Parts: sequence; C-alpha cells; structure tokens
Amino acid sequence: MGQKKEHYISADIYKGFYYNKDLDTSTIIKEYDAINDAFDEARFIACITIQVPHLHKVEYQYGSHIYNDLLAQTNTILKRLKNKVFRRDDILIVDMFEVDTFVLFLSPPRDNNTQMLDHIQPMVERARYQIEEEIFRLFYPYTKEYSKPAIGYSLVINNPMINNMRLIMNLVKQSKQMGEFLGEKQKYQSLFKLQRLILNHDIKTVFQPIVDINSLDVIGYEALSRGPSDTEFNSPMLMFLLASEFGLTFELDTICRKTAFESARDLDTETKIFVNTLPMTIHDPEFRGRYLDELLKDVKVKPENVIFEVNEGLAIDNYDLFKSALKDYSDIGIVHASDDVGHGYADLERILELHPGFMKLDITMVRDIDQSYIKKQMVKAMIGLAKNINSKIIAEGIETKEEYEALKELGVDYAQGYLFGRPTEKPMPINKNFLSE
Repeated sequence: MGQKKEHYISADIYKGFYYNKDLDTSTIIKEYDAINDAFDEARFIACITIQVPHLHKVEYQYGSHIYNDLLAQTNTILKRLKNKVFRRDDILIVDMFEVDTFVLFLSPPRDNNTQMLDHIQPMVERARYQIEEEIFRLFYPYTKEYSKPAIGYSLVINNPMINNMRLIMNLVKQSKQMGEFLGEKQKYQSLFKLQRLILNHDIKTVFQPIVDINSLDVIGYEALSRGPSDTEFNSPMLMFLLASEFGLTFELDTICRKTAFESARDLDTETKIFVNTLPMTIHDPEFRGRYLDELLKDVKVKPENVIFEVNEGLAIDNYDLFKSALKDYSDIGIVHASDDVGHGYADLERILELHPGFMKLDITMVRDIDQSYIKKQMVKAMIGLAKNINSKIIAEGIETKEEYEALKELGVDYAQGYLFGRPTEKPMPINKNFLSE
C-alpha cells in the first residue's frame, strides 16, 4: 500500500473541534488516527453528515441547558441508528466548528469488489427514514415547526500531494453542502407530493370514539385525517405543518373536511361527528349555506349532529367576522367546539367571544391530572365556566384509568383517548375492560 504520509493537525483546525465532557460522542481529534488509518488503507474515505441547525435556534431561545439536553438526545438517536443501520467499525463524531453536525466516517468495504459509491446513497436514505420523524418529535415542542436534519454524504480519494487532514476537512465540508442541496431538493419534492395528494383527494378519515364519562356510551366520533401510510403525510401534524410552509393549508383543510363527511356515511345517523377545521376555512364560500346542507343530506348526516372543532391555538383576527361566518353554520344546526382549550393564553378570550357548544381540554391538561392539584383546580374552573355558558367539556388524550377516574370525579362531561379506543377507519366497540383491571 506504500509508505504512510506524515500528517499534522494545525492550530486553526484543532480549535474548531472540541470535546464536550457531557456528550458521549467523540471528536475528530480523538478519532483522527483511526480515521487516517482507514483512509490510508482504502486510498479513499467516505462520510455521512447529519446537520441539526435547530439546535442553534433552541440555544438562543431556551439557553445552553436545554441545548445540551437536546444535543445529548440527538446523539443517542444517532448512536442507535449507527448500531442498527451501519457497521461497528464506522466512526461517529460530533463536529461543532460551523454548525451542530454529527459526522459518520464509513469504514472500508470488507469485500474489495464492493463499490462504496454504489452503496452510500441507499445508506443515506435508510438513515433519513430512520431519524427524520424522531428528530422532528424531539424538537417540535421547542421550535413549533418541521425540524428536519440536513443529511449529506461525500467521498474523497487519497492524494499524496495533499495532507490527509486537509482532505478529510474538505470531505466533511462537501458532505455538508450535499446535505443542504438534498434538503432543498426534498423540500420541493414534498411540495409536489402534497399538491398531488390534494388534487387526487388522497386522504383517508379515521374515527375515534367520544364517550359519556359516566355511562361510557359512545356519543360521537372525532373524524381525523391521515395521508398515505407510506409517506411523511401519514402524520397529520407533519402534513399540516408542511401545508402551512407551502401555503396550502386552506386547500388541504378543505379536502380533509369533505373526506370526513364522505366517510361518515356509515355512521349511525344519531351519532355526532366532530370535524376539525381551521379558522380561515370557516369562511370558505363553497362550504356554507346551501352547498353544505345538500352535502349533509347526501351523506345522511343531520346538521345538529355536526360539530366543527376550531383549533384554539390558531389566530382569529376578527371575532365579528368569525362569528358572522359561524352563523351560517349554526343556522342549520351545526355546533362549534373549541379545540385544545388550556393550550394557549388567548383561550379565555375566545371562549367568552364565541360561546362554543363544546370545549375540548388540551392533552397537556389531561396528562397525569390524577397527580396534579393545579391541573385539577384548572379543570374545575373550566367546568364552572362551561356550565355558565351552557357548554360541555370533553377531555381528550385519556390514556390511564387514573386519569379517567380523576376527570370523572371532577365532573367532566365526555371523554376521548386511547383508553377507550384508537382511531380506526370503521368505528369499533369501545374498550371497557379497564374498569375491571
């Protein structure tokens, strides 16, 4: 293989890589000898970079403590990915020189006939599939946007005229640039796929039961939208976040609503159907008055059994206009429900302005309520307010018997959550077995 080249690490390169004592991942300084040996042995080296720019945003907004925690959790996700998808000899490091980036140096193929260039792109796609949703769910509580890592790759060939460290630095730089390019490419691909989904009405509706908290009789179902199961749009949160990013929220919401009503044909005509809608689409002229009345007659749904759930986390700019639009629905018997009550600071104002027929407690109010005195007092206050405006309280996201019993004791009217049944395309009998457990 020839004599090894002398190599050095210059001071300006060294200061760009440092060891974080709280992070259980190494740096290029600690792993340089192993990386360099692999480079000399194969006469080339390839790497995959995973850039997480949202770490930088979180640090500025929430401070270094939260930043370090998310950095450590991201590291755990990537180490689990390495153990599952890649080889044991591959080297994972963290690079914080320009932006928070993890680098995976790929070990040489065991078989000399294996072409690294033929395999690196499929490896990157497997990595992307494995980590994108995990990274999104990790960062969403802080960023409230679709946080996606930029995943790139590159390969460099040994050049005896150039120091190995410089070649390795260029390798990492090119991989980052590739990641940014692929991220932009994927963004436009997602836009095209979402447009096709809307034009083809490629949405399905699943139904989750809402029960009387005392009798456990089903009083209705919430209609929930899902995109194709083999795409990123299977997650409704991701689907609507992308729609918002691309300016297609109105179009998507309209299709979801129409699909929900079409799918409700098989429901009992006396069963209530809760349909999610955005504040802007309440104003949709094609979905008000006579058109809506005829649609409901066609699908055999009584208007008085329709409840539009308006997400309280979204802005309502003009209450007078919004109430005027709602009147077109209430005139034919449709009821308005406030969704995610307790999630935002403006909830009380909206309740007082709109007088919803139902108020759905946000899942953050419900989770572990049996262990929280403050949450119990907040729910008591919401129940008192609901009675004063002739509204009914629905607690959503109930997962444990203890949560159910606490909410029942407080006097909540209706309940929804995995404890009673998961969303399904065909309504299923609810689970009452938890009562005897």
